[in-house]
Amino acid sequence: MDPAATIPIDPGPGSRLTEALAAGPPTGPAARQELLKAAKDFESVLLERLFQEMKRTIPESGLLGGTGSGQVWDLFWSQLARDVASRGGLGLYKQVLGQLGAAPPADGADAPAPADTETAP
Repeated sequence: MDPAATIPIDPGPGSRLTEALAAGPPTGPAARQELLKAAKDFESVLLERLFQEMKRTIPESGLLGGTGSGQVWDLFWSQLARDVASRGGLGLYKQVLGQLGAAPPADGADAPAPADTETAP
């Protein structure tokens, strides 16, 4: 990997993660939820970057190519990263919460509710 092509993981001034770091540990349930969301968003961005790098290893076949297909695939990988992160991801958000001074949620405490499935009698 070309070092010049790497993107530093620095959210920069004004980002929610930077603001959370400056504010210190959360003091209430609303602050805790905001911090949890920021940590999961951060993991989502990292997963999206990971998926983009993985995508580059897949050879082009021309089967699904065409005008605008690159944008569609970018949207697919972005949505996949968000979905994976919303379902617990790799658990990196728990490490981020720990670094920010917030206790990570108990296993399953922030897991999404199972999808409603209809069963035939």
